Amino acid sequence: MSPVAHTGLAVLGWQAGSAPRTWKALALFVLVSNLADVDFLLSFLLGPRPLFVHQAYTHNLAVVLAASALLALALPRGKGRLALVLTGLSHLAADAIVIDTLPPVGFRLLFPFSDALLNVGLFPYLVRPPYGAVLSARNAAALALEAALFVLPVVVVFSRSLRRDLRAKTFLSG
Repeated sequence: MSPVAHTGLAVLGWQAGSAPRTWKALALFVLVSNLADVDFLLSFLLGPRPLFVHQAYTHNLAVVLAASALLALALPRGKGRLALVLTGLSHLAADAIVIDTLPPVGFRLLFPFSDALLNVGLFPYLVRPPYGAVLSARNAAALALEAALFVLPVVVVFSRSLRRDLRAKTFLSG
């Protein structure tokens, strides 16, 4: 999945999880929902390296649970912390249903305890570089589908509370 779907899931976690209604809490949810893809950023910034192969080391329960739980400490005690950890795990669930065409197909959910690969392969994937392909009609359609399934329902279901929360003085001040 792309950051579009992962961010839609972040807003869902933020709204459903009794997290503080501040921009900082929302940013934390967006960060956690996209954090497993830090390998893309590192590869772009530092160049391709075996450590930065997409999904090789960042897409597993150990890394996602540890990073999400650590970042959850930035939230007050309560349901918001659990919601943040579940939001981190949503990244793995979303990526598991994407059709993966790059070897190795899937990701190692139980790494470092198992090298078994997980990939259900139901949802269209985004074409990666060459960069001409990134801007293709095919990718636009996949992103539109992600927005329709992962963002639009969240906006519709939580439209009233989203408007209230985003306009509140506490959202910008906290």
